[in-house]
Amino acid sequence: MKQNLSCFYVNINRMEIKAIFGILSAVFTLIGAILYLKSIQKKEINPHLLSWLGWSFITLIGAFAMLSSGSTWSTIFIFSNSLSCISIAIYSIYKKVGVWSTNIYDYVFFGFGILGIVLWQILDYPLIAIILSVIADLFFAIPTVIKVYKNPKSENARSWIPYFIAGICGLISLSFFSLSEVLYPAYIFILNTCVLLIILFLGKTKS
Repeated sequence: MKQNLSCFYVNINRMEIKAIFGILSAVFTLIGAILYLKSIQKKEINPHLLSWLGWSFITLIGAFAMLSSGSTWSTIFIFSNSLSCISIAIYSIYKKVGVWSTNIYDYVFFGFGILGIVLWQILDYPLIAIILSVIADLFFAIPTVIKVYKNPKSENARSWIPYFIAGICGLISLSFFSLSEVLYPAYIFILNTCVLLIILFLGKTKS
């Protein structure tokens, strides 16, 4: 009986810890969005609109797919990320600092991203939806990665550091380590890390 109770309390504590990190991931995402919006207001950066508009749609798809497959606290990170992307896309258009395209391939990548959304609607399987969401998200991300590589000054590290921390918190908040739950948070963490490293290191070498 005592052993059962101790196991019960351990599970409760684990759930509380995961809940805390799920909330922290949303908080750091919100901080990153606020800093990013301030940079847009000051016209310090030039967000790639195709990326941010695509991310707005695809993160919502990923979040709902994760919910339907049984994910819990880590989904907060994805939903908060979606709200962040929508706000940034709209405000960039309003302030006229956004970049629509750096070359024709940006629209090709955006088209592949939209195709991923269409396939998700057709297939309607949670795990397949998450895999397609990651692939589509990657296509949306490529224009931003190329833009940052060519011009690291078009973004700033101050805004991406909170996103990096949010990604770590999102991974810790995973309820169980299945592919359907791990895939999307892990991908977003890797993407945010790559963008941040490009800004930090190429920004110094090209300054």
